[in-house]
Formats: sequence, structure tokens, C-alpha cells
Amino acid sequence: MNSLLKPKAFAGPWAALLLGVGTLLPASAQIPMATEPFNRINKTEVYGIGQYLHSSDITFNGPVGDVKMKMDDTGLGGFGVAYHFNDFVSVHGDFMFGSATFSGDVPLEAGRTTHISQDAFLQTGRFNVDYNMINRRLTPFITAGLGYQYLETELQHAPPVTDCWWDPFWGWICYSGHQHAYQTDFTWNAGGGLRWNITDNLFIKVTGGATWLEYGGARGITTQLEGFFAIGGTF
Repeated sequence: MNSLLKPKAFAGPWAALLLGVGTLLPASAQIPMATEPFNRINKTEVYGIGQYLHSSDITFNGPVGDVKMKMDDTGLGGFGVAYHFNDFVSVHGDFMFGSATFSGDVPLEAGRTTHISQDAFLQTGRFNVDYNMINRRLTPFITAGLGYQYLETELQHAPPVTDCWWDPFWGWICYSGHQHAYQTDFTWNAGGGLRWNITDNLFIKVTGGATWLEYGGARGITTQLEGFFAIGGTF
């Protein structure tokens, strides 16, 4: 009788092990091999993006010579939409939002300089063409395109300005505050990276590259080095 009971004592652990392996195999099978072919023809992608941005110094034409401003490294967030014409060529539009801090030594009327630090809101857009090197789930790609950068900042170091207007229900109303500066500049960019279609409906994309622009009132081209991480869905 005891010999018949012993095999049953070991049946529980073995059954649990086999059940665990059985549940893991379907989960691992859901992620195909990164090297297998993948059809991207007529596919659309919608994704979220995180961006790291580093800018070279910006040289402005000051009243007594060059004035250099530095933009601190910053991060932007946004979204994008892409369309694949075939396995290799796609177009996409990316739109980013965030803030940046500009600082530098600016001249005073007395001939001396003073250091200022100015916060600004950034909104950028780009319209790029990507070329995938191979038609695999994991593929390197190159990209290039055109876009814009919108910058808005409150002139905190300028004297406040008072505006008054007459309201028919209240009478004269006056408001005092700092002026705002706005600027939209044309940009162009190039880069490369890796794309991985993890499943048929989920992908990630890592991009590194550079953007170039010329600020209004600045002398020469400003270079921005950037890195992107995107994750989204394929339909």
C-alpha cells in the first residue's frame, strides 16, 4: 500500500512544474523573432515620444558686438503619426512640447554686462521620410526632414508695461505685466536609429540625430543634438 502512495506524493510538484512551463511557452511565443520578415506595406503608426535636446550656443548681433546665449539641456514630450508606403519607405509627423532655459551675459548701456536667465516654452514639429535598411522586425533606418520651432518667453528682465482699456460694464481697467516675445524658425534635420516591431501591433523606435536652425536676430546656424525614444501601435 505504501509503495502505491509514494508516486502520488511526487505527482503534485511535477504537475505544477509542467503547468508552469506550459503557461510560459504561449507567452514567449507571442513575441516573434526580431530577425523574421515583417510586412509594413500600407501600415499606420500612432505613438508617443520622449526627446532629449542639447543645443550649441546661440550668437546674437548685440549693440556692441556678439552676445552668446546658452540653452540648457532639456527634455520634450509629444506624439507622432506615420504611414508606410512599403517595407522600406515611410513618412511621419512628430510634434513635441516642453520648456527650456536660456542664459547669458548681455550688455548694459553703461558698457558693463549682466547675467540673465530666461525660461521659454518650446513647441516643435517635423515632417520626415524614413528609410528602413531591411524588411525585418528589427531594422536600422535613416531619416531626414523639415520642420519648425516655436519659442515663446516672458521678458522677465524688461520693465513691466501697463495697458489700460475701457470696459462698458466696469469702466477703466489697467493691467501691468511683462511683455512676451514670440519666434517661429524653420528647421531641418537628419539622423538614424533602430526600429523594432515587437509584435504585429506594438513597436519601439530609438533615434539619434541633429537639427539645424537660424534664430531671428542671430548670426549663423545653431546645431541641436537630439535623441528620441518612441513607443506606439501599428495598424
